[in-house]
Amino acid sequence: MNIIIRRQIFRILNWVSRHFFASRLSFSHIQAFLFNNSFKKFFNFLHVHWSMHQGHSIVTCHPYLFVLEVTNVCNLKCPFCLTGKGISGNREVRHMKFEEAKKILDEVGPYLYFLQVYTWGEPLLNKDLIKIIKYAKQKNIYVMLSTNATAMTHEYNKSLLEAGIDYIMLAIDGGSENTYKQYRRGGDFNKVLANVNDLLSQCKHQATNTPFIEWQYIVFRHNEHEIKTTEKMAYEIGINKFTPLPAYVENKDWLPENPEYRTDLGNPERLFNCDRPWSHLNVRADGGVASCCYTFFKKDDFSSFVDHSFHQIWNNEKFQQSRRIIWQSRKKTPLEQSEIACYNCMKTGVRPSFIEISNENA
Repeated sequence: MNIIIRRQIFRILNWVSRHFFASRLSFSHIQAFLFNNSFKKFFNFLHVHWSMHQGHSIVTCHPYLFVLEVTNVCNLKCPFCLTGKGISGNREVRHMKFEEAKKILDEVGPYLYFLQVYTWGEPLLNKDLIKIIKYAKQKNIYVMLSTNATAMTHEYNKSLLEAGIDYIMLAIDGGSENTYKQYRRGGDFNKVLANVNDLLSQCKHQATNTPFIEWQYIVFRHNEHEIKTTEKMAYEIGINKFTPLPAYVENKDWLPENPEYRTDLGNPERLFNCDRPWSHLNVRADGGVASCCYTFFKKDDFSSFVDHSFHQIWNNEKFQQSRRIIWQSRKKTPLEQSEIACYNCMKTGVRPSFIEISNENA
């Protein structure tokens, strides 16, 4: 596809996703729905959304999106990331083992369209990642990962492609060494770019059109002047989609001048439309079940797969409270008082991880 046409198409998709779907509608979700479907999955999908729109707190449907943190370890020290700051959130810092991931996938896999194998760590550091991806693909699940691309090698890229990875998001916040190193501390821009070019070169020799490769570019004041030149470079080397995103930062000196890339903290995730406790399962590297991908601390978990099965967890009191609070918020009725993260999220309109970052900085 012509680079100019592709650039315009994805600029429109980025804008629509950010303004109407709180960045939750992505090309990966569309692909998963189209290519990893089944009657069982589709019926469950309809059941999920019927339960959500009815405000059911106890449900018989299953999540169709699975956010699996395969590790909470990272090799970079990004200044506004809790992991990058060396904060554990009172969790064991570890890699999830294949057997642990397999146990969960065996319970919920038949209903899943989509598996995201990252949250607060660098997934390529987990030696079991390839096995986890292969196992998910055996269950007809669309698999996406986000990586800072520092741990890529020629052989690892080959393994990723052979495993059947569907979508790779590259987290590279700069178009030159000077801008890149200011946030991605500990990374080497030229090495990262070489790793990406190797991945793209191997993709060209494949007979299939996967994986889809996206370059995600968090916009700060120091790198906003490079957005257009980096976008041009990304498409020229073969990247499928370039996505500039607003940053969540506690230091105003880092905020970009362009208001398009300043985060609206008043209601950043369009919370009235939150469907996570019905549609998503979020599991951390220690087996903790989080309310959503934005919570970080162990105290905010709803349960744990270490001690419980999916069916013991999915309708426990915390999940029921979460669904009730979101339903109450949607109907603009008084919110049920609760200690769970969803209460403050609905009350303030600010996603939990931003509150946590701000508190850690205080």
